[in-house]
Amino acid sequence: MTVIRRLAMPCALALLAGCSGTFTSKAPVSRAYILRPAAVVPAAAGPAFAGSLRVQRPNPGPGFETDRILLLRADRQLDFYATGHWAGPIPDMVGALALETLRRATLFDAVYGEGTPMRADYFLQIQVRDFTAEYTDGRAAPAAHVVLDCTLGRRLDRTVVTTFTAEGVAPAAENRMAEVVIAYESALQQALTSVAGTLGAAATAATAAAAP
Repeated sequence: MTVIRRLAMPCALALLAGCSGTFTSKAPVSRAYILRPAAVVPAAAGPAFAGSLRVQRPNPGPGFETDRILLLRADRQLDFYATGHWAGPIPDMVGALALETLRRATLFDAVYGEGTPMRADYFLQIQVRDFTAEYTDGRAAPAAHVVLDCTLGRRLDRTVVTTFTAEGVAPAAENRMAEVVIAYESALQQALTSVAGTLGAAATAATAAAAP
């Protein structure tokens, strides 16, 4: 027993001393990134719709219920960057920027998010069909692609007012994480500005159709 105890003590000390080195990860650090809405969104002269809007939490397409910054390889393989991630899941980020963009567009009397207790007259449902950085055409740097399928409906009778698709594409200046994020921001801003413009056009068309 004495021999075993003498051997066990140095081994235990060696294990404790080695913990700091043994469990030190050499994996790259993943940094959190956020995206901002467009600084300038064309605003309507007045509310185009008589009522308020609720932006529902976007529905993610397959693979997009994640906070990973996704990339699509030439062979259609979906992957992600190890050195960065979004500050929240993709649907939450798209929903937050859609909310801010549509508030700035002033198409509705008020624009609410998913969690508000306020009852809205209209609802906007967004399906995130694409949110990837694509490596195609032999380019070393990717291009960010955003595709949003949108449905605007009336809450009272659940009538669909309009359905449309908004897209944005922006090439990254370099194959670096910061540049890829900038490309994503530009592509999402393009898509959401298109959403605001299409909703404004739908309101104008509805007004013209209702005129005697």
